[in-house]
Amino acid sequence: MSSLEILLKEGGVTAWIILLAGILLIVVALERAYVLYFKYSLDVEQAIQKIQGFILKKSYTDALQICNTVTDSPELNVAKSGLLAAEHGREAMRSALGGAVLEVTKKCERRVSLIALIAGVSTLLGLLGTISGLIKTFQALAEADPSKKGEILGLGISEAMYATAAGLVLGITAMVIHSLCVSKGEEIVGNAQDLGYKLVTWVEQSERGAVNE
Repeated sequence: MSSLEILLKEGGVTAWIILLAGILLIVVALERAYVLYFKYSLDVEQAIQKIQGFILKKSYTDALQICNTVTDSPELNVAKSGLLAAEHGREAMRSALGGAVLEVTKKCERRVSLIALIAGVSTLLGLLGTISGLIKTFQALAEADPSKKGEILGLGISEAMYATAAGLVLGITAMVIHSLCVSKGEEIVGNAQDLGYKLVTWVEQSERGAVNE
């Protein structure tokens, strides 16, 4: 039998709960991996350079058009929010940038806490499986024929250990996935914040240039 079949046969009810948690982890992890590592991790360096050039020339409309070319980029969405508020003053621009960065943060953190929950709960489920397996074993031993006590003891300990192992494996896997998602999310948010700071600087430079002219 496969390891999964052995787990479900020997691990008791707790093993089925751990299996469901594992399926949920796979679904959430795949969705977060797609969003964080593909959808939000676009190479927009050339677009940012074009935006910088247009801003320094005070061609905000052209810069906005560049932002609209890649709608899934958190960096360009932040830049768009700042440019739309630029004509209302620096404070309005900074407020718009802060709101846009906050929105990016929320999108990056979405469902990541669920992965952390699975990591913590799966470990506890493994412990629950250990305890339930031992309880059933001692109950059965109290009523069993002396000749079968060794067999009953072996089956009970087997159930307890399988559940524990499954819970630990799932918990460790979820912790690794959670760390990767948090790290990538922080990188995306950091890039968006950095572009927001640069945007304010570029706008101020363009205005100083216009005054000097």
